[in-house]
Amino acid sequence: MRVLAVSYMLPPALYPQAIQIGQLLEHLPAEIATVSGAPNASSAMAASEAIERRLAFRLTIPFRPGLSGVWLELARRVVPFYARVPDEFRRWVPRAERALLMKLNATGFRPDVLATFGEPMSDHLLGLRLKRRLGLPWLAHFSDPWADNPFRRFQPLANLVNRRLERRVIASADRLVFTSSETLDLMIRKYPNCRGKASVVPHSFDPALYPRAAARRGPLMVRYLGNFYGHRTPFPLLAALKRILSTNQEILTETRFELVGGLSPRLELNSAWNGLPQGLVARVPTVHHHHALALMAESDLLLVIDAPSDLSVFLPSKLVEYLGAGVPVMGIVPSGASARLIKSLGGIVADPRDINAVAAGLVQALEMATRWRASDKPWGDASVRDLYRIDCVADKFADLLHLTCATHAERGSLQG
Repeated sequence: MRVLAVSYMLPPALYPQAIQIGQLLEHLPAEIATVSGAPNASSAMAASEAIERRLAFRLTIPFRPGLSGVWLELARRVVPFYARVPDEFRRWVPRAERALLMKLNATGFRPDVLATFGEPMSDHLLGLRLKRRLGLPWLAHFSDPWADNPFRRFQPLANLVNRRLERRVIASADRLVFTSSETLDLMIRKYPNCRGKASVVPHSFDPALYPRAAARRGPLMVRYLGNFYGHRTPFPLLAALKRILSTNQEILTETRFELVGGLSPRLELNSAWNGLPQGLVARVPTVHHHHALALMAESDLLLVIDAPSDLSVFLPSKLVEYLGAGVPVMGIVPSGASARLIKSLGGIVADPRDINAVAAGLVQALEMATRWRASDKPWGDASVRDLYRIDCVADKFADLLHLTCATHAERGSLQG
C-alpha cells in the first residue's frame, strides 16, 4: 500500500503531535510519502533516521505565520477571524497543494490512499483539495475536537465558519479516526449519518525508546510532564499538598515533586506556591523527548493534571507515554478519557475541583507507589497497556487504511 500522509507537524518538530504521528508512520507497514511544514530552530529536535529511511519522499513546505508570540495572542483576542478558521496555518494549504502536485508528477509516486492528521486542522483543508484533485480514498485523523474544542476561545463568527469547514471534511472523508471514544462522540453527534465510518485509534508508546530504570533509592519522586496553559494549572496539586501538610505531613517527608514543562512565571506569584516547604516542589524546563521518557522511567509516581470540567474528551499523548514507563499513575482529572484509562490500569483518579478528593487520592497514590517501588514488574494492567503499544496501534491504523480503500472502491462501483 502506498500512503500519502499530510501532517504539518512531523519530526524534527518538537511537538506531541509531531512525535505521535511520526512514530505511527515509522511503524506503518506501507510505502509512505509525507507533506509537512518546516519547524523553526527553537522547536526542532534531532530527526529520526528510522522514519527518514521509511519514506518514499518527504516534502517540507516552509511557512511562517504572519505573527508570533505576544502579537499572535493579541491578534487572536481582537481580530475576529485571525488564526481561527481553522488556525494560523491556513495560508500554508494552497502553497502545499501546488508543491505536492509538482512533486507527485516529478517522482511518479501514485498513492493508494490519503491520510490527513489534525492538529492543525488546516491539514484537513489540504485533504479536501487533494480529494478533489486526485480522487483518492481519504482517511481524516483527529487528535483533538475541531469546532467543539473547549480550549478554543469562543468567537461566534469564527465558530460558525469552523462548523462549516468541519462539516465539509466529515462529509467528504471516507474514514474518520479519533484518539478517544469521547472525542468521537463529541464530534459525530452532530453527524449521526457518519458514525458508521468513524473509529478510535489511540495514541501509542514505543517500548524500545525507554531506558532501563536504575534501582530506586532516596525520596519518592513524583513527576508531572507537560505544559500548563489556559485552565490547566498546577493549583489543584499545590492546594492538595497544603491540605496534606496540615493533616498528614509525615507522608511527604520523603517525597519530592517535579513539574517538567512550560509554566507561566506569573503562576509562581499566586498564593498557592506560598507556604510549601522549600524543595518539596521543583520546576524543570521543557526537556527533549528522549530525556522526558527517561524521567518517566525514573519516577515512582506520574501525574496527569487536566483543566476542571464536567467531562474531558482529551487523552493526552503524555498519559499514553506514561504507560510505556510502567510507573504508577494518578490523574487529577475530571470524568472522561483520561480518567477512564487510568482507572482501567488500576490507578487513582480525583476531580481537580474537589481538593479534599485530590488530597486523599494523592495519599493513596503515594502509598501505591511505595508498595510498587519494591516490585520489579511494570505497573498497570498489562492487557490494557498492550492496547497502546505502537505495534498494536500501527496494525489497527493499517487495517483502517485498507478499509478506507475498500469503502471508496465500493462507493465508486455503486455510483458507476
